[in-house]
Amino acid sequence: MAKTLPISEVKTRLPALVTGVEEREEEVIVTRRGRPAAVLVNYAEYERLKSTLETLSDPELMDQIARSRAFFSSRRRGETLEAVFDATPRGPVRKRPR
Repeated sequence: MAKTLPISEVKTRLPALVTGVEEREEEVIVTRRGRPAAVLVNYAEYERLKSTLETLSDPELMDQIARSRAFFSSRRRGETLEAVFDATPRGPVRKRPR
């Protein structure tokens, strides 16, 4: 759960807050005059969010995702790797042990 702190407190506790965000993936909502102004998040989470936004804002990619979901929900079988890459298998296919 995110902590909500005024900017004045964030200024005085910034090193400790950054450690919490970095190590425990905490989130800190920074307020100014009682209103949310910024958020401190772990850098890895920031990168994931950016990647997600990039995907969601790409109409072609979202269309492909929708088509893939429809295809797999219909329970049809897709193409084999060999068919997609026009390659012949090099030998018998072995199943991995579970």
